[in-house]
Amino acid sequence: MPVTFLQSTSPALIAPCGINCRVCIAYRRDMNPCPGCRIEDRPKPKTRVICKIKTCEKRVSGEIENCVDCAEFPCFPLARLDKRYRAKYGTSPIANLVSIKELGLNQFIENENKRCSYPECGGLLCMHKPQCLACGYAWNK
Repeated sequence: MPVTFLQSTSPALIAPCGINCRVCIAYRRDMNPCPGCRIEDRPKPKTRVICKIKTCEKRVSGEIENCVDCAEFPCFPLARLDKRYRAKYGTSPIANLVSIKELGLNQFIENENKRCSYPECGGLLCMHKPQCLACGYAWNK
């Protein structure tokens, strides 16, 4: 059975760290796709289950919704993730969180839907691969 994906990013697909799960290769894969960090009723890859950011006590207890709401923002695990994602994938979870705080979640999502679509075919771009997931067009980062 083919995997069905949301046509636009929903609030449930914005991870607590600020990553847009919709443009993650784990969410997009055919075999054992990750449902997104906030989706709790479906199995996820082990790395998402044990993620220190996702399982942060302040977030799990409901004290905060996103990392940007924390007095310790950005904490060490988030700063380390941000450094890796800036270097490898050209995206910043910290900048995403700041944008969510400044613009609001709905405007951030609207911006993400535009930013993450390839204008030639309307297909979804992937943060982990420099290519369109619909038509296969590849570019250099």
